Amino acid sequence: MDNYSDFTAKIYDPLLYLALKQVRTAVMNELSKYKDKSILDLCCGTGDQLKLLSKNGFRNLHCLDSSDSMLKIARKGNCPINIYAEDATKTGLKTGSFNVIIISFAIHEKDRNTQEIMVNEAHRIMKKNGLMLIVDFIFDERTMLPGKLGIVLVERMAGKEHYRNFRNYIKNNGLLSLLKPEKFELIKSERKLFNGLSISLYKKN
Repeated sequence: MDNYSDFTAKIYDPLLYLALKQVRTAVMNELSKYKDKSILDLCCGTGDQLKLLSKNGFRNLHCLDSSDSMLKIARKGNCPINIYAEDATKTGLKTGSFNVIIISFAIHEKDRNTQEIMVNEAHRIMKKNGLMLIVDFIFDERTMLPGKLGIVLVERMAGKEHYRNFRNYIKNNGLLSLLKPEKFELIKSERKLFNGLSISLYKKN
């Protein structure tokens, strides 16, 4: 096991606890009508989002990540969650498998090509009229300075490649340039963290 990845997995949730708590609660509230639907957390990391859902009555939960270190944390706690050690760009999962897909803090950290492939894969494994909930950063005229400064600080700490991908994501207008209207329709969006974070719900077209 890679020691750096193992260390990152262990400190991820404690380090970002305060910021993540309100975001994960907002995600849960947004999905409250879908407790009996099949939900996949794509690039689930430590699985903390689905553990919260499980504790609050959600039943058909699945999560996927390629990091053994993150999945080791995700498997703790004996929550009834189906866990897949797979690449988000080629999951190997059946077409049209899930009612809801969550992608949280995972798009901005990847290069543009990988982003496009991952979003296309998410579209493939969603059911007809399925939903995709994306949590990621947004910098525009509504984003307050404390939000920008805090987010940039965290992204810099994540390493050069991660930060470069983040900067390109912001430069390319984030989700606005990535999600094509012929594939996804924006249903609603709310902002958190000094308006530097969007929680956006899309429907599959």
